[in-house]
Amino acid sequence: MNAEIIPVARRLALPHLAAYGFYLLAAVIVTWPLAAVFSTHFIGHPFGDSYEYARFVWWFKYALVSGEPLYFQPWLAYPDGLSAWLLWSIPLQSFPAWLFAFALPLPAAMNLSILLRLALNGWAMFVLVSRLVGARGPALLAGVIFLAYPTFQGQLAAGHTGLLALWPVPLYVHSLHSLAAGRRHSALSTIFFFVLSVLGSSQILIFLLLPVTALFALMLAARREWPALRRLLAAAGAGAGLSLIFIAPGFVEALNAPPWLRERGDVSFSADLLAIVSPSFQHPLFGRLDYPHAVLGVDPFEKTAYIGIIAWALALAGVWKRRETRGWLALAAAAWALSLGPLLKILDRPVTLVADGYPTYITLPWALYQQIPLLNIVRVPARFNFVVALAAAVLAGYGAAALRRQPANGARGLRRRGPGWAVWLALAAGVLWEYRLFWPDMPTLSADIPAAVAALAERPDVRAVFDAPWAHLLAAKDGLYLQTAHRKPLIAGQITRRTPVNPAKLAVLETTLDPALLDAAGVDVFILHKEWDEGRLEPFFREKLGAPFYEDARLALFNAPQAESAPAFTAVLASPSGITDRADSYFYTPERTGLVVRAAVAAEGRAAALYLDGQPLGRWPVYGAAEIAAGLTAEPGYHTLTLAVEPPCPVPPAPSLECRALRVDEIVLER
Repeated sequence: MNAEIIPVARRLALPHLAAYGFYLLAAVIVTWPLAAVFSTHFIGHPFGDSYEYARFVWWFKYALVSGEPLYFQPWLAYPDGLSAWLLWSIPLQSFPAWLFAFALPLPAAMNLSILLRLALNGWAMFVLVSRLVGARGPALLAGVIFLAYPTFQGQLAAGHTGLLALWPVPLYVHSLHSLAAGRRHSALSTIFFFVLSVLGSSQILIFLLLPVTALFALMLAARREWPALRRLLAAAGAGAGLSLIFIAPGFVEALNAPPWLRERGDVSFSADLLAIVSPSFQHPLFGRLDYPHAVLGVDPFEKTAYIGIIAWALALAGVWKRRETRGWLALAAAAWALSLGPLLKILDRPVTLVADGYPTYITLPWALYQQIPLLNIVRVPARFNFVVALAAAVLAGYGAAALRRQPANGARGLRRRGPGWAVWLALAAGVLWEYRLFWPDMPTLSADIPAAVAALAERPDVRAVFDAPWAHLLAAKDGLYLQTAHRKPLIAGQITRRTPVNPAKLAVLETTLDPALLDAAGVDVFILHKEWDEGRLEPFFREKLGAPFYEDARLALFNAPQAESAPAFTAVLASPSGITDRADSYFYTPERTGLVVRAAVAAEGRAAALYLDGQPLGRWPVYGAAEIAAGLTAEPGYHTLTLAVEPPCPVPPAPSLECRALRVDEIVLER
């Protein structure tokens, strides 16, 4: 019996192994020169998140070896530490890289994980399209489109490895097809792949799972296939319920995040109307075009959505030949419309219309949908192009399959053979060439860390490290990666994007370099990230801290000064300026104290409001020059005093919409 089963299993597995090997080669091509610097560089642009993610991959391995907690970060936000349940929510962001890190250098572990993941994406699409069209050649091509789609290359360059764990989604679609066809045993695989799909990033729930599930539900409802619809909704509902085990902890953390972490970016991170026809502006052929640079030049990571000539042609052929493709076309069109965000943009500028002399914007459906609970957490509408990529690959697979259907040959009714493997491979090579987003090479980051940084691990006198400038997102990410070598707690640090540490504390420490406050906070070493500082802090650091004990082109390391007194009241007041939104002042008080804040301001018909740590102190209408004052009581610790314009000004592209600012001439804080 076994002797009969083994050859059959081998025959079934060989095409999939061959396809996976082919996609692994395609992944090497897409990510080149990663394979040439496999153990010394990370994939990703300097503006991306690769260093940040590398730190958490390292932490998983380190925690498992040392017994440190996995989902609490005692080495961040010293001395309190940070909750890290978000990492529980997205295990596929760091797995299997942390497992590989037991045997490989950290860069090699991460790079191997990425290559395997990209190949899995292609293979999963190969499995789906093989089932849909019954042919491996078109399926192989569809897998290449899904693997190399420019939207995903942009995410790769940004270091968003979790968002690239997409291979469960085509397998989820495969299970939905089986479930809709009446195969009830597919309910378990549908649930399984639903849960697996959100483990790389919970955002996949919004950007892929909900739209795809809605498509199948609407198609079944239109055909009045009610039993199949009930099975689908039950399986998807069970998958969503089980997903809460992973999603809920991170979601609760996001809801409880402090105000300064709640960022928006719906317009900035929306796709341009021309994005789907905008190839790379670095491409050796398409780079001669002017408009792609305007469309993608500011942010080629999130806003890239190029479908491509080959994929367009095959997709149109599929829609023309096969009726079952119409639903996929409708899904792609709906997702594309949502990716444009709340305002229509052309050449990366919101389009304005003038009516009766007043300019206005063209609003789009996302302006309404972004108010819906759950959807309102979406900060990057352009990621709906993930659905466009999925649909484009499926439609291209149908179109490629249509090339195989040749007219009858004479009276015998024989059919001529369709395109051979040479044609499919040539088309795949054409897709890879057309889709290449970064020319000549995909960006990579050096994994090198200076020996002087690593030597901090041997210094028992170092309690914590302060990375400056603290407010610079890239300096913060670099600081996280440096921790993998110096292994000292960070005063700041974050799980994602920005540190949740009180900005008043960080601003006062960095701006004053007060020895008593630094000692009380545990700061013993500063790492100044010179490439992101651009000379603003360096002269001040040298004046207050002396010469660095190590310096190169990127970093300068300083010892903190010795404290000779106890911390005292310290304030860092906002500079006089014209503000259109808010101006923050910071102060530290060692004891409960009463204060009076006074501000000299000027405006025409605006209102000024004062807040202490987000709590209102007062609001004053301002006509011309005025002085405002308010009393407050502050508890011991660090505080933020905010002077804000109400209502805040928008950020319009047209000079005619320039907002009347509030001018701040002076802010005084008196005890």
